[in-house]
Amino acid sequence: MRPLHAAHGGQGLRVRWHPPDFPLREAAEGVLRESIHELGLSDVVRDVHVHVDLRNRDDHAYIEWNTHDHRAVRLSFALGNFVTPARRRAWTRTWGRRAGVPPVEPRQFSRKCFAEACLHELYHLRDDHEAGVDLAAHPEEDREALNELWNVWIDGRLNRRGLPAMTRGERRRVFVRTLSHYPRFTRRGERIFNALWTADHLGPKELRAFLAEIQSPHDTGRRAKRRGR
Repeated sequence: MRPLHAAHGGQGLRVRWHPPDFPLREAAEGVLRESIHELGLSDVVRDVHVHVDLRNRDDHAYIEWNTHDHRAVRLSFALGNFVTPARRRAWTRTWGRRAGVPPVEPRQFSRKCFAEACLHELYHLRDDHEAGVDLAAHPEEDREALNELWNVWIDGRLNRRGLPAMTRGERRRVFVRTLSHYPRFTRRGERIFNALWTADHLGPKELRAFLAEIQSPHDTGRRAKRRGR
């Protein structure tokens, strides 16, 4: 796995944190700026608002932006994104039933884990900026599935570039858990996963088509009657 470029975003990039006194802020902001540069967004993003959910020890993360103006971005990270999986498991054992926030020290920061979260979320913005991929216009009931298809495509590209990302096996487990309830997933899910994982160029039309493939109802197995003349 190759390191991120040691760059710091574009000139004039402003990063604001909540809470402002987050103990891992200094180290994490360096990774965030390098991720923006790595994905070619230095001339796009100008204002980043980072929100850290200190009470969530998981690794959930999401990004928000204005479809018509990509200069301002809001990134939300659960606290677990800043530490290793081993540290998250330790927190589960020792803080699972305790109120409050576990102690967080700079030495606990995982550059790799936070880079994985930053790169993945920022890739969503890049895809909208370059290919118009956005879920806002889709029916709400389809968004989770479309987002997971998009996630596979993102992590496949990150892996091919040698950047921090979910492994193929990790992503596939989430893919199956999210989409296996669709009627034709058993027949077509593996092929769709492989196509997304290896794809370089896709757009919203292709993602919708993949979803439509697994949403289709089961074949009844009955032949249609031929109409006589």
